Amino acid sequence: MSSNYKPRYEQISDQLRSEISDQRFEPGDKLPSEKRLCEYFDVSRVTVRQALQQLEHQGLVYRKQGLGAFVSEEKVHHPLVQLTDFSEDMKRAGYTSTSKLISLKKVGPIAEINTILELTNDNPLIQIDRVRLANNRPIAVDKTWLPASYGQLLFDENLTTQTIYQVLEEKFNIPITGGRYKITATIADEYIALHLGMQKGDAVLEIDRCSKTIGEKKIYFQKRYNNPEFIAYELELSRNEEHKTSFKDGFPLKEFTPKFYQ
Repeated sequence: MSSNYKPRYEQISDQLRSEISDQRFEPGDKLPSEKRLCEYFDVSRVTVRQALQQLEHQGLVYRKQGLGAFVSEEKVHHPLVQLTDFSEDMKRAGYTSTSKLISLKKVGPIAEINTILELTNDNPLIQIDRVRLANNRPIAVDKTWLPASYGQLLFDENLTTQTIYQVLEEKFNIPITGGRYKITATIADEYIALHLGMQKGDAVLEIDRCSKTIGEKKIYFQKRYNNPEFIAYELELSRNEEHKTSFKDGFPLKEFTPKFYQ
């Protein structure tokens, strides 16, 4: 057997990859059904599924249950080891970012949020709900809570074109010095699904983050719900001779990268 021999499913994935590269299929286009691919390539459904799975692992297609395979946008990498905001992430990825303001209002204390922000239980909060858009496509919903002392500064600001970071840092000289992230998987409730054009119960990527300013003072807590069709996260860890004696401390973080699908 020739050393250049490729299994049939790899030959099929190579051809489909070439057609995607040649833009015979545009981003968002639906590929032919498994049945049509079986007929065209004269192979079994198992072989076609292997080919599609390979393309999916490479990020070239994504599949929707019951609907088939669709062509993904080119993935864009940029580092997120530093704390960044939405507009900075989008700019580095080459997209135009905007926001749709759902609500900005004063709300009563929320025990969980007040604890995170290190506020007493009787402190009111300012809550901001926004849809975050990349090239006018909704990809995330943010729910943000601030202490009233900071939140009141935002009532007269345009939060459709400005981010909270921009307003606080550039206008009020309140620097964002750091923050903590927690990334989990959850499902979209009716509210999130409505604003992301999803179905209630669909999987979403939840990112909780608490940002702080000088003196370790907590400035806001945010829950961001990302549509995983458009964004995922990858991290790269370093393993080398220098660190082999300290595995108990975990592998050093080399890169933490959001990947965007337009």
